[in-house]
Amino acid sequence: MDKNLEAVERKASILINALPYIRDFNHKIIVIEYGCGEWLSGMEERSLMQDIVLLKSVGMRPIVVHDTPMGVDKFRENKRVAKLLEICGVKAIGICGVDTQTLHMSLDNDYIPVIVPNDIDNETELINPMDTALEIAVKMQADKLVYLSRYPGIFVDESREEVYARLTVEELEEIKAKRHFPEEFLGILNRGIQAVDQGVNRVHILDGRYAHVLLIEFFSVIGAGTIIISDEGKLYEHELKNKPAR
Repeated sequence: MDKNLEAVERKASILINALPYIRDFNHKIIVIEYGCGEWLSGMEERSLMQDIVLLKSVGMRPIVVHDTPMGVDKFRENKRVAKLLEICGVKAIGICGVDTQTLHMSLDNDYIPVIVPNDIDNETELINPMDTALEIAVKMQADKLVYLSRYPGIFVDESREEVYARLTVEELEEIKAKRHFPEEFLGILNRGIQAVDQGVNRVHILDGRYAHVLLIEFFSVIGAGTIIISDEGKLYEHELKNKPAR
């Protein structure tokens, strides 16, 4: 078989295998806390933005919440991130603070909302974007809350060779009681539990430094990080078919 044809067939196979995931995620709100920016090069950041645009292109409704590097104007950074998404061929709009009415209007008008935690009234206040992402995910009844950081998920053991693909809140609480986690990572875990307890369908903990981590996590059986869910009753149709693989 011609090598070019083989390459085309492989790409077609990838798309076909992704169809069940795309169907299950269609029109779902996805809140992405972009907390890995300081570890990405310009090219890596652009690649991540392209992946977020791809999520929108297949029917998902992403909302991006981002941090601001020390010494950088928050509102300029918000415009910069929105512009990166627009360069990839979509409409994006910078929003300051948590305004659910504006978020709904933005999504309904085909924009990707890009959120900086502060607004003009609390510009100098230190607000953790992880908290803002949690608040938005709960208020917007998001299907997914994604924490993109430098942590690949919850390691199975101290060898740090493998992460749990999926944990219920009860299972995670048991692990927390037995193991010590860095304070920063513990904060992610606690927010993940809080989000699920308040109605978010699932929380994804991913290492945003990995190329195409969002696509691997959402559109493959193996995934790329750790998912937190309330219980096994929250599995998608495609996950039930593949159980116990994930």
